Amino acid sequence: MRVIIQALFLLIWFAGAAEAHFSEGVKLRSIVVTRDGDGVTVFVRTPAPLLFGDLIDAAQRTGAPPDTGFIYSRERATGPVFHLSRDAIDADPEGFAARLENALAWSQNGQPLSARLAGFVLYDFLQETAFDSAQTARAAIDAGGATTDPLFGEAVIDMQLRLNAPVPDGALQVVSAHPPMPLVEGISVDNHIVDARGAEAIAYTRPGQLEEPATIDGSLARTVAEFVKQGVLHIVEGIDHVFLVVCLALGIGARTRLVWIVTAFTLGHSVTLIATFLGATPQWPWFIPAVETAIAATVLYAAAAAYFRRMDSVAVIAGVGLLHGLGFSFVLGDILGRDAPNLIPALAAFNVGIEIGQLAIIAVTLAMVAILTRLSRAATPVLRDAALAGIAAMSAWWVIERGAGLIA
Repeated sequence: MRVIIQALFLLIWFAGAAEAHFSEGVKLRSIVVTRDGDGVTVFVRTPAPLLFGDLIDAAQRTGAPPDTGFIYSRERATGPVFHLSRDAIDADPEGFAARLENALAWSQNGQPLSARLAGFVLYDFLQETAFDSAQTARAAIDAGGATTDPLFGEAVIDMQLRLNAPVPDGALQVVSAHPPMPLVEGISVDNHIVDARGAEAIAYTRPGQLEEPATIDGSLARTVAEFVKQGVLHIVEGIDHVFLVVCLALGIGARTRLVWIVTAFTLGHSVTLIATFLGATPQWPWFIPAVETAIAATVLYAAAAAYFRRMDSVAVIAGVGLLHGLGFSFVLGDILGRDAPNLIPALAAFNVGIEIGQLAIIAVTLAMVAILTRLSRAATPVLRDAALAGIAAMSAWWVIERGAGLIA
């Protein structure tokens, strides 16, 4: 009993560090694989630091600046600021081409493939132009790039590579050729991969720096399985969503009505998740922070309703689901992209993953209640109310914290 109580309050304490679902620290790398005659052409849009992972890793370990002439620093009042040198790139085109060609390691059937650079362009920051087909990628590379030395941490490079793949339509594997870089808190990396070699393009997504190989084989089943996994992860890792579902379970218990309440929540978040990808939500700068604040308020409402045993309005819970669906859509927008191919299967798979995660949370919550009831029937309602009070306090703090950011 003591262990369960301690675990409960550790969970509530940990939630104090939970952040909103939308993160402006997501760095995207896009990879488009296309058939080009009897060979394979790959287009890559990548943040510049991912091209220098080996040097950044060494610099982190030694405390010295990255050992390359392509990067230089300028002293500022806050410390050194690093830039990419366009003059150095122009002076050593072969050396820079080798760095672009060797940033990712490609293979087929266990055999390494060489990559030859066919063109590149350097940008000051991540472009909002489409980069999801051979046509859009070529247009991006043909466009004008940076005219001054860009900040190293913000620079983005689009490049075109030619692979010597023996089987142009066969499965490919890609992995980072550099060790993973240490990332500061709030920064993450996502990889959007589009296999456009077939009649219909297939999209994949991989979080992280491609420390493990990603297989590109035109398999829709692989995409569906991946987005189911992403759906599970993003409800389990979104602590406010977890708390909302826990409140639903504690507020109703193992009764038939729980099915109706959960169904209402599911329908609500499914509607807004899909509608957002159809362009039905505004693009105002305050909209996302407002939604995150409202999501925190719904957790507070659910905790209070469960505490006072007023969790009986299907319509209200459906409305709560609408707000949480917006939160899910912000995440999915980062990991999928709204112009990605096979969008409908990915949306459906992500939604299925959310439901699997949701049902797992409910099952664990009800199982814990059943165990506590067996241990001490008298203590169970006390612990239930303590858990709900803790969730209410935490969500009230989120409302204040996120609301303050919205006003600022």
